[in-house]
Amino acid sequence: MVTVDEIQSRIASVLDQDEDTDNISSNDYSLRLKYINKREQDWAEAGRWQCLYKEYHTLTSTNSGNTSIALPADFRDIASFPKITYDGSTTKEFPIIRGQEEGQYLSTDRYAKLLGNPHGGYYLKVNPGTSSGQLASGASIYIPFISVPTSLASPADIVTCPNANYLVTGVISDVWEAREDARFQGKRAEANQILINMLEREFTPSEASADDRVKTVEETKYSFRIGRD
Repeated sequence: MVTVDEIQSRIASVLDQDEDTDNISSNDYSLRLKYINKREQDWAEAGRWQCLYKEYHTLTSTNSGNTSIALPADFRDIASFPKITYDGSTTKEFPIIRGQEEGQYLSTDRYAKLLGNPHGGYYLKVNPGTSSGQLASGASIYIPFISVPTSLASPADIVTCPNANYLVTGVISDVWEAREDARFQGKRAEANQILINMLEREFTPSEASADDRVKTVEETKYSFRIGRD
């Protein structure tokens, strides 16, 4: 686990030739913290990182079975099919459709739409395919999602990016670019290479992984298991 203060120390060791964060001016510390947050956001947007994967479990909260499900504040994207016990006893995986495609579906079809935005918040609008058009009261809802990293504010905050050197190198590049120091180009290339290496590692399955081959449509959409079903 790497803290903001440790990142600041590594940055200062290059920019200031002094790793003691107590010697960083408050203005420089604040400015570099902005750069650190920007770089972590850039990293988060570069891929669907497993370390940002979360699961949201909730129940419908109204007697009528509200079909609008507010998503967590740190929600960024759906990771897989939501599972909803739509009639109180039967659990199904609900595909996500775009709102403009809804006319292609019947009222009896089961699907969900992702609506909202990062500023006002996201929510899932569910079409349960029931005669009432509502979910059963207290229906169980499971939504796997990709989150956004927590904004870093204090020196003790832990960074989410799995390779802190990407943040360090990237911020040094950003500061040098702002100073019109030509060395920023080399540091930027180094930061980009670190990001490429992280992406390669993230999406290269290990020897123990169950996902080390291309899955069939039956496996990915219908939970079919070769040799078992």
